[in-house]
Amino acid sequence: MKHKNLWLITMVMSSILLIAASSVQAADETITDTLDDVSSIDYITGETIVVTSSPEITVDNLDIVKTTYTKVGTQATLTLQVQGIIEDRGKIIDPYGGDDFDDFDFNAVEYGFQLITSEDEYMVSYSNKTGQLTSGMEQKNLTSSDFSVAGDTLTITFTLGSSDELYESLSVTSTFIKANFSSIETGGLTYLSDIAPNPELEIIEAYAPNLGSIGEAIQFNGSVQPLTGQPPYRYVWDFGDDSTSTLLNPTHIYTTAGTYTYTFTVIDQSEDSVSETGTITISAEGGSTDESSSPMYLFVILLVIIIVVGILVIVWIIRR
Repeated sequence: MKHKNLWLITMVMSSILLIAASSVQAADETITDTLDDVSSIDYITGETIVVTSSPEITVDNLDIVKTTYTKVGTQATLTLQVQGIIEDRGKIIDPYGGDDFDDFDFNAVEYGFQLITSEDEYMVSYSNKTGQLTSGMEQKNLTSSDFSVAGDTLTITFTLGSSDELYESLSVTSTFIKANFSSIETGGLTYLSDIAPNPELEIIEAYAPNLGSIGEAIQFNGSVQPLTGQPPYRYVWDFGDDSTSTLLNPTHIYTTAGTYTYTFTVIDQSEDSVSETGTITISAEGGSTDESSSPMYLFVILLVIIIVVGILVIVWIIRR
């Protein structure tokens, strides 16, 4: 179960980093978002799901309506409008500050912007009446005069490095994380997020073993980059033998020996789709003892990668 927790944390944090994945070209920009598309990740399957209600938070407070960017001289102004209200919540406990890791919690709502210009990249975040601006290697706290909240709208102003900077792209996220790492195995994690504009639909991996045998129940696993495209998603596995499945992680039994090309396709709400293929060789009986095709061998490698990446991402979040 713990390896699933680490995988989930990694997926959650990697999805936060997707704020930079999409751009719109303009000088003064308004970006609108599809409503009712706040998403989470299913704890068991790793599937991205659309969430319309939650006992932990009013979901409309995360549902992005639109974001805008304007520039006058060197002053940049960013706004974010949500369906509900801008929610002030949260304290992130820092274990480096003396807190016991068993009590290490997230319980926060954060609204974040990434503005990219011809000369710089600006990361702006707001959470519970505090704001932060990061530009290059410099980071500073915003004062109360730099931001305002009026019901459903957050407004943040800051100074650009130069009045000659040209707009390149803008992305915005709303995120709610409630996580008690001492009880994460028993449901101690709630993660909800919305992104605008939505990054392009992306598959992380379509996996099956390289070798199998007739009559063997072979596990196929698909994974989609969280919050890409427009959830919810539909899935189609084509196993290459005229059989298909609409499950995310199906099993399949081949009845004839041979080499098969399988295809994993994901379709989002807007009917955009993306596919990934692989091959599997089915023998009359018996499998391969080749370590490179062993599911356990691959699992160990993936687990090590997940642990390292998960730790690095969590440390990055703590030190922000």
